[in-house]
Amino acid sequence: MQEQQKNETTYLFVTIGSRTRRGGRVTRVTTQVETNGQGLARVGDVVTYDDGSAATIIDGAGCAALCEDKPLALVGSRLSNGDTITETMQDEWGITVRHGEQIPGLFDPSYTMPPTVATHEGGTDA
Repeated sequence: MQEQQKNETTYLFVTIGSRTRRGGRVTRVTTQVETNGQGLARVGDVVTYDDGSAATIIDGAGCAALCEDKPLALVGSRLSNGDTITETMQDEWGITVRHGEQIPGLFDPSYTMPPTVATHEGGTDA
């Protein structure tokens, strides 16, 4: 188990109230998804600062964790003003990336969900 832990990194999901390196706080989330009563943040959600300024979360979990076609924010997610989320209010949920594993869109601000197409059974596929 120790060896496995050395070969992987866990990135925790960001919730409302999470902090940034420059002292900002996640103050508005647009999902209804919660952990322990705290809403999860995703790309596009807002961080505000004591001086009244605001920034937007610009990257996150890529295709590893989506909510309504937008990646969930992670500790390490960057903001539109160059700041970074450094602390979350929860320590139970996130994604684990094994050494060498490639996650499409992970911490990539240009990531968008692939378009979905209808299948012959009436469902959708990516």
